[in-house]
Amino acid sequence: MNDLQEATVKICELKGENLALLALLACLVKASSPYERKAFPNAFEQELESARIKWLNSDVSEHVSVGLENMAAAVHSLLASQSQV
Repeated sequence: MNDLQEATVKICELKGENLALLALLACLVKASSPYERKAFPNAFEQELESARIKWLNSDVSEHVSVGLENMAAAVHSLLASQSQV
């Protein structure tokens, strides 16, 4: 039971870290120029594709892939909302 509790705590910590990084990204996007904001989605998509390829060729749990896609969707949403600012 202790292992399950420790795993739950670690998962919550990781979720918090992801949210903090997403908040930092939002700040960086807001502080960037309109020209840079327009470049972010394409640059992010290229980096995301590289990550997908790298992870496809490694021994990684499918849960990591799900997490990657969930965070990618959050970043896409954030970039779309900031491109209109």
